[in-house]
This record gives sequence, C-alpha cells and structure tokens, in this order.
Amino acid sequence: METEIGNRGSSILTMKPAAEIKACKSHSEAERRRRQRINGHLATLRSLLPSATRMDKATLLGEVVRHVRELKGLVGDVARDVPGEGDEFGVDDSEGSVRAWLCCADRPGLMSELSRAIGSVRARAVRAEIATIGGRTRSVVELEMVGSDPVGPFRSKLQDALRSVLLGSEPGSLVKRPRLSVRSGTS
Repeated sequence: METEIGNRGSSILTMKPAAEIKACKSHSEAERRRRQRINGHLATLRSLLPSATRMDKATLLGEVVRHVRELKGLVGDVARDVPGEGDEFGVDDSEGSVRAWLCCADRPGLMSELSRAIGSVRARAVRAEIATIGGRTRSVVELEMVGSDPVGPFRSKLQDALRSVLLGSEPGSLVKRPRLSVRSGTS
C-alpha cells in the first residue's frame, strides 16, 4: 500500500511498503556480492598474468584472451610430441626434408631397431626427438637420403622399414617378434 505525504512545497513524497523496500535492499545486496565476485576474479587474473598489475578491466580481459590462445598453441605443440596410446608411424617429405615418426610401446633395443631401419633405406638421421612417457615412446627423426633415389620409392621403403620396427621384426621380414612384458629401462 502506497501512501502519499504532502511536503511544504509542491513535491509529494511516496512511501513504499516494507516488502518492496526489503526486496530492493535484497537486490542491492545481491548485486554488491556479484560485483565483489567479479572483482575478485579479475584480481586473480591480474596475479596470474605477467605485467598485468595496472590494467583496466577491458584491457585485462583482452590480455587474458591473448595469453590463453598462446598457451593453447603451446599445448598443441607439446601434445603433438607426446606419445599417444595407439601404435603409429609415418613419413612426411614436405618442404625438402624427410621426417619419419614412430609411436609405440617402449622396449629394449627399440632405438637400435629404428637406426637399422633408417640405414636399410640408405638414409642418415640428421636430428632426432624422442619422448617416452608411461612405457610409450614417440620418436621423430629428420632424415637425409644418402643415395640419389627418387623420393617416391624412398618413402615407400622407409614406411616398410618403420612398419617392421613397429611390428618388432627385421626389415623385409613378416615374422612378428614377441614383445617383452617386463621393462627394465629405456633404450
């Protein structure tokens, strides 16, 4: 129920019922808590970002977006080099260089087998990156061809050699070597 009270001048004051006043105060309090939460999260973001102590909110959020995108790119780079759960191999002969990769369970002698396989196709390792996590290994090798073979047949021979390493057999052999179930270190 609203009550109008006349004042000395021509203005009229309106008195609101107690329930409406209480609702307004409750809304104001909820809005105040929401702003405090937002400001708390912004302060946390400022503490996580390098050199973000004195930024307005819009600049800070823009910097957070840029930083998250940068981190996602780094994670993508790292994830590409981490061994996956599936056995795989491949050859990439783009940009004038040949890269071969192999991902499989780590086992004694694996690197020796990979080296022999590369030698069997008349290639030489120029650079190698090897990551081993949880009994799995991923080897990426940049190769240089020793002979003057065309890249097409070389690529096919290299894939066959990598397949034989993945299967645990000698290059050119179709017999699968039994894998060891107990690991005693990395190769």
